[in-house]
Amino acid sequence: MKIVIRLIILQLIFIFARCECQPEHQTRERTYDVIHYKINVAVNIETLTCEGEVSIKFVPLRPSFNEIVLDAGEMIIKSTRLEMKPVNFEHRNDSLIVDLEDVYGLDDTLTLTVMYGVKSPRKGMYFIKSDSGYSNQKNQVWTQGEAEDNHFWVPCYDFPNDMATSEMIVTVNEKYTAISNGKLINFKNNPQNQTATFHYLENHPHVSYLISLVVGEYIEFKDTWNNVPLSYFVYPEQKNDAMLTFSKTPKIMEFFSKQLQYPYPYDKYSQTVVSDFFFGGEENISATTLTDKTIHDSRAHLDYTSDDLVAHELAHQWFGDMITCKDWSHAWLNEGFATYFTNLFVEFDRGKDAAAVKMMEQQELIRNLDDEGRRRPMVCNRYNNPMDLFDSRIYGKGAVVLGMLRDYIGDELFWKVIRHYVKEYSFKCVDTRDFEDVVEDVTGYNLHWFFKQWVYGAGCPVLEIQSHWNQQTRNVEIVVQQKQVIDSLTGIFKLPVDIEVWVRDNPTTYRVVIEKPVEKFEFPAYQQPQCVIFDKGSKILKKLNFERSMEEYVFQSLNATNAVDRLQAIRELQWYSNSDLAVRILMNLAIDDRFSGVREEAVWALGNIRSDSVIKTLILAYGDRESRVRMAAAGSFGRFKGPEVIKTLQHAFEKDSSYYVAAVALQSLVNADSVNKLLYLEKALQMDSYNEIIRTTALRILSLMHNDYAYDILVKHTIADIHPDVRIHAMNLLASSWKERDDVLYLIVRLAKDKNKSVRVSAVRLLGDLGDKRVVKNLKQYAERENEQRVLEELKNVINKLEKSGKDDE
Repeated sequence: MKIVIRLIILQLIFIFARCECQPEHQTRERTYDVIHYKINVAVNIETLTCEGEVSIKFVPLRPSFNEIVLDAGEMIIKSTRLEMKPVNFEHRNDSLIVDLEDVYGLDDTLTLTVMYGVKSPRKGMYFIKSDSGYSNQKNQVWTQGEAEDNHFWVPCYDFPNDMATSEMIVTVNEKYTAISNGKLINFKNNPQNQTATFHYLENHPHVSYLISLVVGEYIEFKDTWNNVPLSYFVYPEQKNDAMLTFSKTPKIMEFFSKQLQYPYPYDKYSQTVVSDFFFGGEENISATTLTDKTIHDSRAHLDYTSDDLVAHELAHQWFGDMITCKDWSHAWLNEGFATYFTNLFVEFDRGKDAAAVKMMEQQELIRNLDDEGRRRPMVCNRYNNPMDLFDSRIYGKGAVVLGMLRDYIGDELFWKVIRHYVKEYSFKCVDTRDFEDVVEDVTGYNLHWFFKQWVYGAGCPVLEIQSHWNQQTRNVEIVVQQKQVIDSLTGIFKLPVDIEVWVRDNPTTYRVVIEKPVEKFEFPAYQQPQCVIFDKGSKILKKLNFERSMEEYVFQSLNATNAVDRLQAIRELQWYSNSDLAVRILMNLAIDDRFSGVREEAVWALGNIRSDSVIKTLILAYGDRESRVRMAAAGSFGRFKGPEVIKTLQHAFEKDSSYYVAAVALQSLVNADSVNKLLYLEKALQMDSYNEIIRTTALRILSLMHNDYAYDILVKHTIADIHPDVRIHAMNLLASSWKERDDVLYLIVRLAKDKNKSVRVSAVRLLGDLGDKRVVKNLKQYAERENEQRVLEELKNVINKLEKSGKDDE
């Protein structure tokens, strides 16, 4: 017993240490309220500079106010003026401290103007140059304010608990277009110096990280929704494909506006693609920025859709922009809501089964983080950098939690809550307590338990289920045990859950509430149930151990009304590969199930069954109209050989309409027809595809050969003017398969000073992973010459890492 107690104490100490190891952050105190930002700058891509002024209109929040502190990173502050009168300032670290030289009160409204200049800032504003070692690279400038990075290119109050309106006056080379927040209220050509000036006004209040600017060579596609102008800015060569990405924007805007009973709140909405972007998208107010990788052709459209990305960023215009978390610990109010509303649009656009599968995938990501020992509450104020919080524990979990709330209180109350929340807190900063108060005020429920376990707590229930039919009582008896480790982060969960019992082909659903470590339930069943489904529709975030008979899995896979329940039964059936019945059912589902996701899962399951009897079914599945099912068939052929298999895979590789099917088929084909392996790989290396999926697949297969031929090809794919993604992929494969070779190490060292920024960052990061101290001298030399702050930061981190640990010099 003492040993057990000691282990428990050690475990609690470990958990406490993990929670305490990150610095604690509180909501920042404001001493002034910004009313309006007026930014007037000239941006020069050639000189990597942004120069001009920002005028900040504000009201003191303290009596006897005589000093204002702005956030301002590494920049040159030229002067400061209060109401046009010069005033003294001190620029210290990231703070600009301005002496107002008088005392002002709560009723005063003041305007401070800061003249400044910045060159290639460390964060916040990014200059992309066309001389980056890749001929298709564009000249661009784009900003990324979230979390607290805008102050590296413009002095401001850089924390999300203050809202202000803004305007952007920006002068650029006349060949460029500038896109910013709000309406374009003026445009002027300046022929005398070959520049153009754009003037945007965003008259709806917003936090400062949402201020954005993009400059580049673009063409504009114009659209509209309910008299709101919509603009899609893409590169000229993307004109034929742009609408595959953006065409559903009006439909999504209509759906959200109708569901919320709150029309899209801004005067315009633009979406602009940029290169080298860190994320899929960023929801800058009325002016979303997207990665240019989201633009895809009609062939890629068979497998890939931008709809979810477009929907996510558009949902943010309500949740994240109009209503913004007041500090980063509550970021789930931004990201969880946007993710959930994306799921809602998927349900509206592609059906309930598609949305349920998406939610199930989000649950799996959350469970994976738990399995890795990375439990964390959704509301968490301990972090090194706010962006450390931005993972599945606020995106996917936020969406899942909202789904569970909806399931518990019902549709009518849920939508009453959401609509009240939107109206009550429009153009305000919020925390979780604000949302919790709305839920309880509208519904009358005391939901403290719900928020405590799902929002302020961490982890999820680990459930062990046992089901038994009692012939004497004619009841089915179900015992539920909660097996999760109980600690300061995770307790015993209260779980409203649906249990579906099938008797003689008739299902009955029972809603029960689990709230004890062990619960027993009994339901009438006048004969042995054909199937018991715990948590019908997989709505509860959980880890589940519920062993049943093969016959129950067969019945569930054929009869469950929800696709996720059929899909989960298939995952169990694949372990019964010695059963003719199980294999036959999987073959039937692979061809006949009404939902493509279930057919896909069944096809993958067949690939795990080492029996030639499934080959005919896989060939039939390859004829499916849905490319994801064909891709599963191509992948499942990987364990089989023979003329029919090779013929089907050759067609899939060379002629299938889907890039992804071709890439997966290549992997299977080199296994099935190893004699011609090199011919297939050489052909694949010549094939262009979306996101270079075919070429990078070929390189990965080559790296596994681990011979000189493969080595030489991989090295050739690291040279300049090959797509940066391919170069980075080849570099990583070389480091993985030939890390013992010094010539690989020094190849990566050379790539760490490549013209392309993304290649440099990846090479530097890889050198840190390899851990060889011999490269420190090279990296220090590169750091002295590096003018891209993002690369410089990576260099400093890796140098520090290698000097602290790594292989000794030789």
